[in-house]
Amino acid sequence: MRWRFSAVLAALALVGASQAWAVRTSLWTQDTVDDFLAGDVTGVTVTSDGQVQLGAAWDSVVTSLPEVAQIWCLARDSKGQIYFGTGDDGRIYRWVHGRPAQLVWNTGSSEIMSMAIDANDNLYAGTSTDGLIYRVTARGDTSRYFETGEQSVWTLLVGKNGVLYAGTGSRGRVYKITGPGKGEVFAETRDANVLALAWAKDGALLAGTSSKGLLLRIEANGGTRVIYDSGAEELRAIAVLDDGSIAVGTNRSPSGSSGGGAGGGGGGGSPGGPALGIEITPSGGAKCGAYLVQPDGSARLLYAPPCDFVYAMVPGDAGSVWFTTGNPAALFRVGLDRKFGLLGATESKQLLALLHVGKEVYAAAGNAAVLYSLGSGLGPEGIYISEAHDLRSVASWGEARVSASGGGEVHWSSRSGFSKTPDDGWSGWSREVPVKGYVKIESPPARFLQYRLRFRRGSGELPTVSTVEVAYLQRNLPPSIANVTLYGPENPYFEGGPEYRPPQISQSFPNGIKLEFSLPRSGPRQVSDPSAAWARGIRSASWDAADPNGDNLRYKLYIKADDETAWRSLSIGTDDRAFSWDAESFANGTYRLKLEASDAPDNPDGTEMKAERVSAPFVIDNIPPRVEGLRTSTREGSLKGRSTVTVSGLAIDADSRIAKIEYSVDGSDWKQVFPDDSIFDSLQEKFHFDVTDLTPGEHAVTVRASDEQRNVSVGKILAVTR
Repeated sequence: MRWRFSAVLAALALVGASQAWAVRTSLWTQDTVDDFLAGDVTGVTVTSDGQVQLGAAWDSVVTSLPEVAQIWCLARDSKGQIYFGTGDDGRIYRWVHGRPAQLVWNTGSSEIMSMAIDANDNLYAGTSTDGLIYRVTARGDTSRYFETGEQSVWTLLVGKNGVLYAGTGSRGRVYKITGPGKGEVFAETRDANVLALAWAKDGALLAGTSSKGLLLRIEANGGTRVIYDSGAEELRAIAVLDDGSIAVGTNRSPSGSSGGGAGGGGGGGSPGGPALGIEITPSGGAKCGAYLVQPDGSARLLYAPPCDFVYAMVPGDAGSVWFTTGNPAALFRVGLDRKFGLLGATESKQLLALLHVGKEVYAAAGNAAVLYSLGSGLGPEGIYISEAHDLRSVASWGEARVSASGGGEVHWSSRSGFSKTPDDGWSGWSREVPVKGYVKIESPPARFLQYRLRFRRGSGELPTVSTVEVAYLQRNLPPSIANVTLYGPENPYFEGGPEYRPPQISQSFPNGIKLEFSLPRSGPRQVSDPSAAWARGIRSASWDAADPNGDNLRYKLYIKADDETAWRSLSIGTDDRAFSWDAESFANGTYRLKLEASDAPDNPDGTEMKAERVSAPFVIDNIPPRVEGLRTSTREGSLKGRSTVTVSGLAIDADSRIAKIEYSVDGSDWKQVFPDDSIFDSLQEKFHFDVTDLTPGEHAVTVRASDEQRNVSVGKILAVTR
């Protein structure tokens, strides 16, 4: 019986035993409730304390029902006979211990969604999609009892003097039915569907609705009052406890294709027709929950299972609440102290109905019409099967440490394979061995491993497992390098301005400069001070690399010009993910970096794996541009006795685009000018600019040109004005 979200991964090719294995032992540990909930349970309980222990026997008592897709609802008469309603063919069955299920009536309706039995053992069954109520008397007589005129009868409840109450949809009405063909609308809920009905301790009628997800109190005159607004799409199930508190099950989204889910405990159903909740794909997050509501309307969460839907809920033992779920299908018990246990699970997608009378507990499945029985005491044995754990690469196994306590016995076996879902390509189960602390894993090397624990009853305390720890060695795989990023002088690889030096990484250069830098949080930052000339010769690179085995990596960096054939070492070896070097010692040209990543720090000599990646080409340019052809022309200025001088010239660079042109007059502040074509986009840029309001005399006009690599050159021309 499966408790798992399904996922299929592509199979890997078998790897021979001659492959190298990683030197570091890894551990797969399961010791939390979430870990163990990922497995399959049969006759064992997973507790909120993160333990697996022998539980009540979980048996399928009805499995073979021709042409039956799901069991929507359950009821029990005073003789202990179990009735259930089915779809997609609207049949009523009866089952007693030791006998096959018997067909009582094929009603001809699509679905039998709800059931209730009165004090005289008369059975009432509500339908969808025709809104009828049928009756089967204790003598077996069948009849159409009442026509609601609604689409669906989701829930039925018997009251005093045999009065029958029906919750319907899709107009959200509650009907009061006093006899064959005799009934009327008792309450208008002003919601779409009434999914659940129950009696409060003081005799008031309680109703759960969709699509507003309300818990309503219905008075004797049919007036309604909201007790609890769940904020969910559905308030799907109600269970009234001995102390008068009310447990409810809610679903954030409809448990079916048109606003509701499948049937529930003692006779609940939900809207949506024959395809209810059958094909919904599970996803993460708390989609449903069991809550405790006090008479004053306050509520608190008891448990939010990792499922899509809560379907049915009944009072349990010792003030607990039992409920069934869908996607995946499971039976839970949760106490008022919020301690919970997984009591049973099934490969069916939903457990749609739940019945708890005395020591008898039954649950019915959808998407595979099966009736399950949960024993009243411990079963003789139970089985826990773990998830198929993905080691991400082929692994060999060591020993497993199993922390077991209590009486009885626990036996271990395992199997392995190359696909997420065990299939014929997996190894068979290894021989079962008793757990005595450590057990040898006898399954062959593979990518996936699954273990099985068999619990056997003994005297004293329950056999219990709290921790399973599997030791394994992965096949050593090479690292991967995602990218190598280069940073130019305009974006040196550090955060902050020239006065800020983060301490994470530092390098010293022969010219006495010490560079300290850190990984940028959102990309490189520009040097804020253009006078930081020390940064012009610094080039930096960073990279993203990872190792599939989790090994530590060491990096080597090489450099080569495009006109060279041999790679030259740039760094001997570093554990950092960044490196800077002084590019002023390299000739102008186009270069590439090659990064080598090795897992040598965590593997013996001769077994290490390496990966390489070559960067995109980049330019090293240490030669400044030239400022040529400076000329001046003078004209009368706008002010009397002042002149305007036009300066023109050409900025030229051999390897990098011109990036900036500035001028200064007589040592004044620098002013930036644009080239004649208004864009810096080439190795040569013509420029001209006017210097206005010059007084008579000689003036020194200095022009400064910068290229993309922040190389700077200066030219000067004298302008004489009269």
